[in-house]
Amino acid sequence: MANANYIWRLIAIAVFYLAVALAFLSWVGTGFSAFPDVYVVLQHPHTLMFWALAWWFNSIWILYRAQLDRMTETSARIELLERSIELSKALVLRVDGEGTIIAIDGAFEEAEGLQAGDFVGQHFETLAEVNPIFHKLLLKAARGEKFEAASPIGSRHYWHRFSPEVSILGGQAAFECWSTDITNENTLREQLNLLNRVFASVSEAVLILDSRRVVTHVNEAFTEITLLKPAQIIGASKTFKLVSEPNFKFHRNLLTSIKQKGEWEGEVSLRRGNGELFPATAKISAVTDQQGDISHFVMVFSDLSALESTHQELKYLADHDNLTDLPNRRLFLDRLDQAVKRAQRNNTQLAVFFIDLDSFKLINDAYGHQVGDEILKSVGKRLLSAMRHSDTVARLAGDEFTVITENIADSIEIASVAEKIMACFKTPFNTATGALELSASVGIGVYPEDGEDLTSVLNCADKAMYKAKAEGRNGYYRLAAGQIQHLPGTMFFPSELRLALKRGQMELMYQPLQDLRSGRVVGCEALLRWNHHCRGVISPLEFMDLSEGAGITGAIGQWALDEACQQMVHWRRQGLDLDYVSVNIASSQINDPGYGEMVIDTLERYQLHRSRLMLEIPEPVLLGDFSRALEFMRELGKRGVRFCIDEFGSTQADYSYVREVPADSIKIGHRLVARVGLGHEDGALVRALVGIGDIVGKQVIAVGVERPGQEAILVELGCAVAQGYLYAKPLSAKSFTETYSMTERTGTLAH
Repeated sequence: MANANYIWRLIAIAVFYLAVALAFLSWVGTGFSAFPDVYVVLQHPHTLMFWALAWWFNSIWILYRAQLDRMTETSARIELLERSIELSKALVLRVDGEGTIIAIDGAFEEAEGLQAGDFVGQHFETLAEVNPIFHKLLLKAARGEKFEAASPIGSRHYWHRFSPEVSILGGQAAFECWSTDITNENTLREQLNLLNRVFASVSEAVLILDSRRVVTHVNEAFTEITLLKPAQIIGASKTFKLVSEPNFKFHRNLLTSIKQKGEWEGEVSLRRGNGELFPATAKISAVTDQQGDISHFVMVFSDLSALESTHQELKYLADHDNLTDLPNRRLFLDRLDQAVKRAQRNNTQLAVFFIDLDSFKLINDAYGHQVGDEILKSVGKRLLSAMRHSDTVARLAGDEFTVITENIADSIEIASVAEKIMACFKTPFNTATGALELSASVGIGVYPEDGEDLTSVLNCADKAMYKAKAEGRNGYYRLAAGQIQHLPGTMFFPSELRLALKRGQMELMYQPLQDLRSGRVVGCEALLRWNHHCRGVISPLEFMDLSEGAGITGAIGQWALDEACQQMVHWRRQGLDLDYVSVNIASSQINDPGYGEMVIDTLERYQLHRSRLMLEIPEPVLLGDFSRALEFMRELGKRGVRFCIDEFGSTQADYSYVREVPADSIKIGHRLVARVGLGHEDGALVRALVGIGDIVGKQVIAVGVERPGQEAILVELGCAVAQGYLYAKPLSAKSFTETYSMTERTGTLAH
């Protein structure tokens, strides 16, 4: 527009001077005429030259002003553009036809602190290593393409517009790149995308309402939980019924909490799209704007129905046996406790029946655990059908069941219930392998006659059950008042022994074995102890016969072996140098086809050399089934496990058998060793036994050494190793470690 104005000015000046010249010529010639004669023009050349110069100077002045105005305008435009670029954090990059960067306007900073001045005047190929992404865009623009794209420059992100052969700032260029800083927008976009992903993937239902309580957003979890699609709920007003029949108190508490705290949280009953109600834990929060006014409400809730169902299921599983669905020991004890309290209040009687299946282990061994489980389920069903609905039938563990009957009138009713229990076993049990006959032994405890509290009644019933087994099984028994004390004080029950391992009541004590020549502790014997919750520490002599009869020895033996090997590894890591640890085994373990492999597997699991374990077999057990024991010892002996004949000489058998036995050591029992040095004939027997050991090349270990005089005689007789109270009583693993770690460090032995 400005250029057009200047052109019109030039035309107007030219017309003006032309009109003046024509008027002058007409005046000095023949008068005013539109076309003066040539003669008149030739008579006044200087005048006409003057007018021509005047016109030329005026035209030059107008052109100068036009150029000056254009320069001023361009300068202002450039300054404004540069200011705009600076304020908008934009970049303008100009590249000429040779690919040289001729200008970079704006805050340009590449990685490692490179500035615009490092690139201006350089070919844009210098950006190939610094910024390969931006360099690819420059290559595309150099081919004459017009396009837009995004890429980072330094730590910032830009949106680029490439324009070939067009210059915003004037001049010529191969192409220009106008770049707008979108770092903040990019960050906000990423954050928004992240929030959208979180909003969509969160497992809790999310509902967003505006200040008028109109639904604006819901997530996928909301649809899954409520069965309401977004189209059904978005745009719905506060009249939409999600909360099931909220009352005035609910609304008052909710609004009060939001007003005071900005949020409300609690459990509420909600309604699905199909009308079904479900429990939920919900939280409603108010969102305020910059002025502090509430702009939105956010409701987040979780469906508690599945959790509540799982909770009920877990509670049921915690209180019931998973095989028979009967109450387990925990629920049985709780119900018995409640029953005793009711009987105390109402001055009534109750009876507890302990039921143990006879020879059930034989069925498991012969037919497998699957058949055994079938029978246990059938037993539970038969007992339930025989008892009243008010009675409690429970499975304690394994093949042990119990029944609680309340409001018992007299002994006749007790016997009647016992007969019903026994009748459950008269019919054979049908299994996948055929019909199997089974009997049970039942022990009865009555409150308050047999005990005035829960524990007393339980103990009475347990002991009565054992008595029923002792009397020939397949019957029921009740201990009359005053007869409990006549039972042997060392009597225990399979139920107690089975639970001892689970309760962690079993423990290994360790007694050192000392080399009589060097005074070094070469090993130790692992001795089993039962820490009974009522009777204190119990020796295996008091419960191993019961263990063998009940078929529990295998589990106890496996635990003891595992514990001893683990402790041996622990000692060796601590630097306690022991050659071996010895473990006692019973006849049932020797006859168990899988016991040998279990021993090897245990040693390999703990990466313990096989010579670090010595298995002790009592002489009576060895000679009881000599061929089987010999086969067992040879099989493991070939694989590096040590053996020792315990209680050697106790049977007074023909000692020639010892030549065939692949044992490393023989142990002379404490009863023989105790008489050494007292002039008794057993002293000569010990001398003979030591001599036999020397002849057959087996190390002789003396057990029960208590006096220094005994030790001196045993050394004289040629006994190699000794064990007894003279050196140490059986110690816990911790005490053994403390005692003999100190011995290792000091080089002395503490007797």
